[in-house]
Amino acid sequence: MTETPLSITLHDTTLRGVLHLPPGDGPHPAVLWLHGFSGHRIESRRLFVEGARRLAEAGFASLRFDFGGCGESDGDFLDTTISSMGRDARAALALLRDHPAVDPDAVVVLGFSLGATIASQLADDAGLAGLVLWSPVVFPVPIFARMGLYAAHPELARQGWVDGGGMRVGRTFLHELAALDPLSTLADWQRPLLVLWGTEDTVATPENAAALVEEIEGAEGQACPHGDHGFGSIRARSWLLATTADWLRARVGAGAARG
Repeated sequence: MTETPLSITLHDTTLRGVLHLPPGDGPHPAVLWLHGFSGHRIESRRLFVEGARRLAEAGFASLRFDFGGCGESDGDFLDTTISSMGRDARAALALLRDHPAVDPDAVVVLGFSLGATIASQLADDAGLAGLVLWSPVVFPVPIFARMGLYAAHPELARQGWVDGGGMRVGRTFLHELAALDPLSTLADWQRPLLVLWGTEDTVATPENAAALVEEIEGAEGQACPHGDHGFGSIRARSWLLATTADWLRARVGAGAARG
């Protein structure tokens, strides 16, 4: 396996990421990883790093990157919007598909938390082989309201942003957030879809993921017993990564056999 830092140039912004390639010339099936709100390409407890390495062992390439204003990418989080995250994701998807070691017809987008919501916005890409959504934000307004962030927050009128856990969250971000509707976006999705969540998630509470499984035809879902929003325990993380790897091998292809 190789891990190579790379940059994605998008207008006047540089996004930074890491490409994981399994052994062999390929072309390999691949996964694009989308992190959560104010997160980064490593994610808490190195979840994305461990996950990408686990998938490389199974024969899958991976691209992890930081959205603009997050991690090591250029920009200020104040300027981050739902629209900009979507543009970043599409640019990263194009770069991954164009890599000579990647099978462009076997690329899956994996999103965590708000990254899962952004992943759902890519459903109009006819070339995607599947979607994997971890702890998805399906009903964003109540979730962000519980965090003290909402479009009518009085600080927005005064200064144009609100403190979101130490990050300046702008007016446009919150207005666009309120307009998100993953259930409608995925209504016509007919390709493989896996939804995983924790039974003890107090952020994107379980009814978020359950709504996707109930309303999107063909969606496959599993709940991790005692798992929290970030699958923070060793047992929950092991369950998450094993379940994801097994599903990808079954639905997208045994990557190891392609190398």
